Amino acid sequence: MAGLGVIFLWTILSSMILTNIAQPIDASNRLSMDLMKNYNKRIRGVRDMKELTILHFHFNLVRIAEYDEVNGKLSIVGFFGMFWHDFRMEWNSSQYNGTGTILFEEKEVWRPFIVLGSPQEEFKRLGDDDNFFVRYSPAGYAEWYPGDIWATACTPDVYMYPYDTQSCEVLFVVWGYAVSEIAARALSDKVNLHVYTAHGMWDLTDTSVAADSDPVRQLTTITIVLEMKRISTFHLINMILPIVLVGLLNNLVFLLPAQSGERVGYSITVLLAIAVFQTIASDNLPTVSKPRISLLCIKLLIDLVLSALVMTLTIVTLYFYHMPETRRIPSCVVVVTKCVLCKNCCKPNKQKSKSEKYSESVVGNGIVIKESVLEEDNQQSNVTWTDVGKSSDIVFAVFSLLTFLASNIVFILVVARN
Repeated sequence: MAGLGVIFLWTILSSMILTNIAQPIDASNRLSMDLMKNYNKRIRGVRDMKELTILHFHFNLVRIAEYDEVNGKLSIVGFFGMFWHDFRMEWNSSQYNGTGTILFEEKEVWRPFIVLGSPQEEFKRLGDDDNFFVRYSPAGYAEWYPGDIWATACTPDVYMYPYDTQSCEVLFVVWGYAVSEIAARALSDKVNLHVYTAHGMWDLTDTSVAADSDPVRQLTTITIVLEMKRISTFHLINMILPIVLVGLLNNLVFLLPAQSGERVGYSITVLLAIAVFQTIASDNLPTVSKPRISLLCIKLLIDLVLSALVMTLTIVTLYFYHMPETRRIPSCVVVVTKCVLCKNCCKPNKQKSKSEKYSESVVGNGIVIKESVLEEDNQQSNVTWTDVGKSSDIVFAVFSLLTFLASNIVFILVVARN
């Protein structure tokens, strides 16, 4: 009998425990059914349709998935936190066993119709693809956290490439509702970065979040601005430094012996190398001229022109080297050659040697008179066409080096200023 009493007591206690455990589940079921009675998800949760639904929100950025400068496409991963009030979702928690919160699928309840207003490909509704939950409190306040991968249009400004900073706007529009029906309020003017993962190519330098209402177009907009600075170490090592070194090699062509026959081939090789770098830079940049064309493309074009000029000057110097020695050298060229080669600098001034010659002339009565004639030796310094070629090598080498330094110094100053 004692054993039967223990079993009976255990049965009573077990039923009481199970009843207490199942009670909240039953209360939630009743609450869900009561709240969904006569609920129309197409109507805003206001007692008077003239009332304004205030949508509070914040934005959380998870990561920058991709930024394609060529196509002007920015892909980001993030989610919103949105909060509003719906009087139809109010309840007395004491009547439902103290139930303090309840979840509904977003397709079952009213939520703001928000679309991406700056799409790269198509308009996309916020939370349309995935079925996120909406959580309600007894006071009727809703919490909704829709997230997605958004591909938005962002026209790049590549003037300072690869040291550029891009500012991209991600625009969301509250669709189908007038400004007198829904107003958006940002809980923070900055993007929440608590769950943000840094990108390997872009540094996120600044963010901003703003909501605006346009009475003219009757649109409520949410604007998220991301400012990103490119991490340029990769481009510095693989593009900028090789371009500078190739430009420096361009000046060394005048050090090659003219008799080697390699000057023209060397110049053409350097010219083609610069053209290859220009092609690589063009492939990594958008084919647009607005707002500004890339400064790197301008520098490469200048380097290409200078390389073509160096090749032309190389041909000119070779022309001097192969000029027949019988051809007279212009006096101005002689002066310049002497000056460049310092032919008169290393020797003491020598007076022109004079030679005395006699000439005989016959005058009347057969008298022969001898006259002395002084002649100056025309000692035009021994300047040959080879000397002209050597002097032109020096002049053109200095000229090409100065233009190379000038172009690179200007490029560095412009980059440093910006």
